[in-house]
Amino acid sequence: MPAPLAWSVPLAGACLAVLTGVLPAQRTRFEAGYGPWFPANDSTARLFSAGVSQPLAGFLGIGVGLVHVAHNPTAVGRTVTGGEVTLRLGGQERGFYAVAGSGIGFRHGSGNPDAFWSLGAGYGVRLFSSISLGIEGRYRVEDTGVGGFWRLDATDRKGVMALARVSFRIPGAGATGQPAPVSSTPRAAGEEPPLPAAPYDAARAAGASEEAARLTASVVETALAAMGAPYNWGGTDQNGFDCSGLIQYAYGQHGVVLPRISRDQMRMGRAVDRRADALRPGDVLGFSADGSSRITHVGLHVGDGQFIHSSSTGVKLSSLGAGDPDSRWWRDRWVGVRRIVE
Repeated sequence: MPAPLAWSVPLAGACLAVLTGVLPAQRTRFEAGYGPWFPANDSTARLFSAGVSQPLAGFLGIGVGLVHVAHNPTAVGRTVTGGEVTLRLGGQERGFYAVAGSGIGFRHGSGNPDAFWSLGAGYGVRLFSSISLGIEGRYRVEDTGVGGFWRLDATDRKGVMALARVSFRIPGAGATGQPAPVSSTPRAAGEEPPLPAAPYDAARAAGASEEAARLTASVVETALAAMGAPYNWGGTDQNGFDCSGLIQYAYGQHGVVLPRISRDQMRMGRAVDRRADALRPGDVLGFSADGSSRITHVGLHVGDGQFIHSSSTGVKLSSLGAGDPDSRWWRDRWVGVRRIVE
């Protein structure tokens, strides 16, 4: 193995091992990318990348991986292999995002180090529940003297690159490599309210038609089966859910297609009075954490004034009527109800 690879491959591999070892596996995405780079003062190169990424907080995510920039055989001395850290702001699996990267590699010809930076934007689409495809455009700078981006010279390479990126999460993998825990009962005595009465009977008693009662009961039971699944920003399956992902999943399993975003879900169906006695199982409840009318969280009413939702601690039951602090917090921030099925 050439000397540059002898250093850069183990270094990048160690970074990958650390990231995948210390962060929750159900939130880790494995990524691979390929695309051309067009340095203004050099021949076109091909860029290969492989690594892992993780959401950090909100719309911010981090990734680390191995990057290989290959030139044609006559310019093999400029081929570089190294490690890169990236930050991504925006859709981690789909939608628009901004991306910035920085890393260091070694030339195959001389073994000298090169630093590199890139900045750009992309757009991702989810092909399946665990696979996403992204297209990126970045401006990439390769600092052959590692002097810093503020001290570039004529020998440094810079130009536009395009990158196709595929990312995937191993379905069913939890932090220990086992399926994410699900349960139809509360996780600990006293931690959550008792389960409600049968959703079908509650829906019929509240005036729902036979067809609507059967459908919403099935939706509620699907959501309850996910009890204990972890919170996962952007998650829509039992590897982990966010609040709107749980609602979309529960209805989607029974043929009802809902938007992905919580505020869009609160435009579906029809509005219902914000009163506990007006609710039916299957109603979508909207909450605003900042005290305004802006929807920031959603839950699914399951009966008896209780709702199931994915909070920061995972999928759980909460109550609108109890006197405990958790119930009061949600009751004070409850701003709307939508009935999806009549």
